[in-house]
Amino acid sequence: MRSLEKLEKPEVLRDNEEAWLGEYLADRDSNAKRYRYRHPDIKQRLKEETGLKCVYCESKIGHNTPGDIEHKIPSSKDVSKHFDWNNLTISCTECNRRKNDYYREGEEFLDPYSDNVEQWLEHHGPLVYWKAGNVRAEISIRKLELNGEARAPLIFRKIEKLDALANVIERWSNEGNDTLKSLLLLQIREMSSVRSEYSAMILSVLKSKGITIA
Repeated sequence: MRSLEKLEKPEVLRDNEEAWLGEYLADRDSNAKRYRYRHPDIKQRLKEETGLKCVYCESKIGHNTPGDIEHKIPSSKDVSKHFDWNNLTISCTECNRRKNDYYREGEEFLDPYSDNVEQWLEHHGPLVYWKAGNVRAEISIRKLELNGEARAPLIFRKIEKLDALANVIERWSNEGNDTLKSLLLLQIREMSSVRSEYSAMILSVLKSKGITIA
């Protein structure tokens, strides 16, 4: 996970949020009214603010899923937030399915929009763990099964990313041409940027190697 900033509410939601909620509350059986938050403009804005990534596992949306709009607080727990912009984000289908309608006040999932998630999680190769004593971080990782056998495809993709990073770092370390060396450093910076896939893991590797990318 990476810390994120919420973008401006899409115009279509700003203009219709109150009406949509009222119509949905009056007819909870209507899928047409229930899923209006899936409007293309809303989904596109969510993709933009997460860097086209799952907000939880950092897999690129479209790599293995078109992406699911996620309610941080499920509607089953608080229906008033069904169309609330600050309650919406985007995740991959695998993370969305595992989180399901989980929510418990004080034990909620980490929120990349308000929590300093980089400080609450630690990475060991392709595996991600919680800092000792951080209950919310542990719940998030365990519920999402980020290190589990069922998420093997995710772990394998992260290993591939680590291999790619290792190759670039080796070239950068040994490169004698100043221009090429600066271009390789630029590539390393891009791999660690908030919009890049698995960049929290990448940042952890760079920190362990004493590589400063600022």
